[in-house]
Amino acid sequence: MAVTETGHAAAREIDDLYRRHGSEVYRYALAVLGNHADAEDVTQSTFLNAYRSLQQGVHPRKPSSWLLAIASNAIKQRFRQERARPRQVELDDRIADTSAEAVGPTVGEILTALSHIPPQQRQAIVLREFEGRSYKEIAQILTVTVSALETLLFRARRSLADELEHQLTCTDAQFAVSQAADGRLGRKERRRLRVHLEECPDCLRFVQAQKRHRRALRGLALVPIPVSFTLFRGFEGTASAATLPTVGAGTAIAAGTGGA
Repeated sequence: MAVTETGHAAAREIDDLYRRHGSEVYRYALAVLGNHADAEDVTQSTFLNAYRSLQQGVHPRKPSSWLLAIASNAIKQRFRQERARPRQVELDDRIADTSAEAVGPTVGEILTALSHIPPQQRQAIVLREFEGRSYKEIAQILTVTVSALETLLFRARRSLADELEHQLTCTDAQFAVSQAADGRLGRKERRRLRVHLEECPDCLRFVQAQKRHRRALRGLALVPIPVSFTLFRGFEGTASAATLPTVGAGTAIAAGTGGA
């Protein structure tokens, strides 16, 4: 009976925590992982683990920080399990920047750049810049010292700035595709283009279309030439050319015969 009452109490508490902090945990996971499906999985795992802890009698003093610490552990586990999996960053309408006058990178560009910096740096900068957490809270969530966190945030900001600075726009990427087709793209630029294409389905479709177009253009070499055109090959200065008819030749011969 006591176990049942404890379970009911934990269920009520986790429902309340989910209503108050569910979106916060989800957005944190999305910013770190860059993928909606992964963020949803981590959010579910976070609250499931939190429910089990509540059943065991845990009473967090700061529920928000407690949940983010659980989410951080779930994210770390996902990184370990899926290190070999290709990165998947979604750039859809849900994370698009809808401001026509927005200055600076869009939300989608930020998520893409974040996906390229080390995981712990990613977690630290999201907790600080997005969540607005204090150094003490972040250090507890990531289980690092405050001094180590200062270094981590410095590196994270520098890494993010570098990624955003070297990030290709779709226009840049499509111009690079044109250069690559002519063998005029350097190794570093090819690497940047490859990264962009792995994450941008529109530009990947552009590449595929360009390949089809080039194949079609090369196919022009197979178009048959009319037989009459072959009569003009090297006729100047050749003996055989004297026997080849030219335009109006029949008329001139007839006229000469008539005059004779």
